[in-house]
Amino acid sequence: MPGIPDGASVATAVLLLLLLLRDFLPVSEYWKNSVNVSLNMGIIPLLFSFCAILLFKVVALFY
Repeated sequence: MPGIPDGASVATAVLLLLLLLRDFLPVSEYWKNSVNVSLNMGIIPLLFSFCAILLFKVVALFY
């Protein structure tokens, strides 16, 4: 049966964790740019999947 995979809630939780880490991770000025780039490499794909999950749920409401 087509639908949202079981890992959707895990992906959402990991996205929230990465966003929180990016904001609250205490880093020095020398490593700040490197840490932000590294976290963005995980955040951007998860953000696309989160948008797809939201789109699927909105479409499912109308059908």
